[in-house]
Amino acid sequence: MKNSNKKGFTLVELVVVIAIIGVLAAILVPSMMGYVKKSRLKTANGNAKTAYNAVAEYLADQETEGLLQDTTETTEDKAKASAEAELSTNGKGSGEVFVKFADDFRTADNPEFGCQWHRASGDEVVGQYPNPAQKVAEAPEWEDTASMFTKTTTKA
Repeated sequence: MKNSNKKGFTLVELVVVIAIIGVLAAILVPSMMGYVKKSRLKTANGNAKTAYNAVAEYLADQETEGLLQDTTETTEDKAKASAEAELSTNGKGSGEVFVKFADDFRTADNPEFGCQWHRASGDEVVGQYPNPAQKVAEAPEWEDTASMFTKTTTKA
């Protein structure tokens, strides 16, 4: 009789385990990529809302000082700078902001404006407020204001 006190795994057992891990990875990686994109969209929408709130604060200050109707004092560029200053507290790479006033901004009783945010130029995920996208495929293009001022309804 042979004395077999060898410990360890056989080559066949190791190959089977590696094959199982490969199959699980092939199934899980694509679904994880979808979760990553959804997460990036939610972050972008959250940052767009932060920018929106910063612009609202800027506009409230301008109105308090009586400068809201002055086209040289209250501009989209100054509102953008205010929003970017607020987002810069997140550290380096705090993204880019786009601010758009509605066409009747200066004459409306309740002026409308909107903000978009993305991490860097060319980023496919753009956050927007108001009317944020709920799905990655519905995310607007950078500086595309078509959906910014139109109220959209989503089905629950």
